[in-house]
Formats: sequence, structure tokens, C-alpha cells
Amino acid sequence: MALALAPACAASPTHATRRASGPATTTTTAPATTTTPPTIPVTPVQWAPCGALQCGTVTVPLNYAQPQAGTIHIALARHPATDPAERIGALVIDPGGPGASGVNDLPQELRVLTPVLLARFDIVEFDPRGVERSDPVECSTHPEPPSAEGPLPDPVPTSSAAQQALIANDKAYAAACEKVSGGLLPYVGTVDAAQDLDRIRQALGDAQLTFFGHSYGTLMGAVYAQMFPTHVRAMVLDGAIDPAMSTTQMVVEQSQSFENVLASFFSWCASTHCPWHPAGDPTAALLALIDQSRAHPLPAPGGRSAGPGEFYNAILDSLYSTSSWPSLGRSLAAAAAGSGADLVALSDSYLTGQSSNGADAEIAIDCLDHPMAPDLAGVSALAVTAATSAPVIGPLLAWGEAGCAVWPVPATRIPAPTAAVGSPPILVVGATGDPATPYVWAQRLAAELQHGVLLTWQGQSHVAYYYSACVRSVDQAYFVSGMLPAPGTVCRD
Repeated sequence: MALALAPACAASPTHATRRASGPATTTTTAPATTTTPPTIPVTPVQWAPCGALQCGTVTVPLNYAQPQAGTIHIALARHPATDPAERIGALVIDPGGPGASGVNDLPQELRVLTPVLLARFDIVEFDPRGVERSDPVECSTHPEPPSAEGPLPDPVPTSSAAQQALIANDKAYAAACEKVSGGLLPYVGTVDAAQDLDRIRQALGDAQLTFFGHSYGTLMGAVYAQMFPTHVRAMVLDGAIDPAMSTTQMVVEQSQSFENVLASFFSWCASTHCPWHPAGDPTAALLALIDQSRAHPLPAPGGRSAGPGEFYNAILDSLYSTSSWPSLGRSLAAAAAGSGADLVALSDSYLTGQSSNGADAEIAIDCLDHPMAPDLAGVSALAVTAATSAPVIGPLLAWGEAGCAVWPVPATRIPAPTAAVGSPPILVVGATGDPATPYVWAQRLAAELQHGVLLTWQGQSHVAYYYSACVRSVDQAYFVSGMLPAPGTVCRD
């Protein structure tokens, strides 16, 4: 099943895997933060067959402050309602990321959505601006085959020289992104994408939006609801991000959440047939393995190797769902035996599983959504702070913010509570053991919203809908008829 493969601002621009690029469609550069109604008319989507689905595009202004200065095209895919006579409208889904392709994700969503939702709604997903088919952000002029790459840059520098190397890499990467996609970079944030979402709603012919946001998609939904509260028909935000928190707060809380799930993985691994059984403290053993790979990267097929970057990517990729824990256990056992093959495979999945330009799009969107002061000393201090409660994950997520500290365009979203005054009830779903979007974020978002309703799932995976029949049932009743769960409802399946 499809999961968001990257937490908000967790990806570092030190990722070495880059995609082929194309020129931006325009060279205007002023950031767009206005909600001025666009003067470009919205026309109905013209659907055409694309495999088992239907595909189309919606034209949107690149810069909503200057809608006549240039346009880009948002790619959509649709699965029509299976019971047209009972059709309610379109259910628009954002699967997360940021950087994930909704068009790619749609077939997987169709395998999870309930038969009633498939019958009553056209299921629509889209590639947000900057992603894959929608004027993609690119940061390289030529692809590099994996076989030509050494280990990824070390995302957790442990010496002054390593810190300088990381920052130099971040600056070089930011400069490459600006060179290749500079005309697009100021406009790929969620403030602009939420305005695209309203044009999508209009192009679909719906008077109000029915929206399902997963992970990063919850930030998209929250921003939309704040900007267009009366345009919402129904909205479920599962794996919620709190729009009010600072970037520092986000790093610390998300690190703790991942670290808690990592500790649960350690306990599981010690009590099952997991092949990784280190002597003594597993946290210390894992950090020792990572540290050894700094000096001696582990060999992998095709002339590749695994260093700290591959270790951390593999860990993050495996913590989103308990079903991935066996793969992580096997990878760590293989690493302890001297092989980096499994780590490289998991790392590749983390970097490329969202879309063809997922790593580039993620950093470009994150840096516009989560303001980060250009203070590299502050990044170093944040790494120390985060490590006190999350010794493995904290420094990783903190140093990941260095990329945004040197990003060439300023943030376009200002963190603030989302009230969405005038909207209908919005259902916020949180998992008590969610690794990527801590449960407290869902609690806070539900409380911020004027009409927020919290649904809790007791589980340790990311985005409850994928794992809980109880959550799917509640969501279905709400989407179809507006029926809300009783206050304090907890799904325990």
C-alpha cells in the first residue's frame, strides 16, 4: 500500500540520487503568498483514457499574485464512480510526501478505499505543482546511474570537517536547483498548491470540495480549509501535521516520535526471529554500525556501497509501518555481517518511491512550507537538543534543516493555528504510535479548528486508514452522509 515516504522536512538535500531535469516554464521570481482570485478562467477537465484510469490537466497561474504572467499545468487522474446513479461528486486525495505523485498513487488507493466510497465518488488524485507531471522541480541536468555513485553524503556530520562538507553539499545542491528550476522554485509551496486545489475543485464541477489528506496531504487540506473554509464539503486529515508549530518544534517532536517507534522495533527484534541480535544496548549498537560505515562503507552489488546516508534512509523507510520491521531487521543483520546490499535497496526505495523527482520536489516544497533561519550554528545546536531525547533520529532531522537554511528562495507559508472559520466539521485522524506525524499533532490540529473532530487509532503505523477497518468505516460514514464519530472515539483494531 502507498505510504508517504518522507516526513515533513526530514529529507536532506544530501541525497545523491537525482533525476533528469527540464527547464522551468517561466522566469518570474517573486514569491506568491496572496489569495487574490485568478483571472484565468477555469475550464472543465477534459478526461482521456490512460490505462485503467482517466487522465486530464488543469491550468493554473504560476504566480497567483500575477496570474497573467504565466501558467503551469496540474496533472490529474480519475477513477469514475462505479454507481453513477448514486454519485455524490469527486473525492480528491492527496497521498502525502511532499513530493509524492498522486497520479502514481491512485491505483494503490483504489485497493484500500471501501466499495461504498468507490461507488459514490469519482476518486481523483493529482501531482501537485513541482511534482513529476506537473512542471517538476529538477536539480540536475543529467541523471547519474546508481552504479556510478558512491555512498550518499553523511547526513549526520560528527566532526567540523564533516559539517563543512555537508553544508558545502547543501549549498551546491541549492545552487543547482536554482540554476535548473529557478523560475519555478518560489511557487511550489503549499500556499500556492492549495489555490491550485480550489481550481481543481471548480474544474471537476463540484460546488464544494470533498478531500482526503494523508500525512503531508493534511497540511495541504488545512491550508485549503483556512483559505477557503466555505468551499469545504467534507475533509478527513489522517496522519495530521499541526500547521501552527515552528520548524524547531517540528524537528524535536518528530524525532521523538520516530525514536519511540525505533525503540519498539528494538523490543520486537529482541523477542522474535529477527536476525539482528546485538549484544548490549541496541541504540548504541546501531550507532556503532553507522559510525563504522563512515570509515568503511559496506559493499553492495553493482559497485555501490552503504554509508551513514543509506543507513538512515533505510531506517526511516522501515519505521513507517510495523510490516516493514522484518526488512529492517534483515538489513541490520546483513550490515553487521559486512553487506550493504539490503540497506542500499531500502535507501533507494526511500529516495525514489514517491515520484520520479521526489527528492528534489520534497526539499523545494518543504523549504517554502517550514521557515528556517539562515543560521547554520542554530542547526548544529538543534542537533544537540534533538539528540537528548532521540539519539539516533534527532541529529538526522536537525541536520536535514541545513538544506532549508541555505535555500535560495524564502518560505511562503507562515506557521499559525488553523481555525478554518465557517467550514463544516473536519475529521482529524491520529494514530497513538504514528512514527512520522506524532499523535499530539492531530490533537492540536483538531483543537485549533473551529469545527475539528478527533478520531484516534491505537496503532504504530503511519496513516491509520491503511490499517484500521474501524477508521475506514468512520471515514466512509462521514464522507457519504456527514455522520461524525462520538467525541472521544478510539479505534482499537
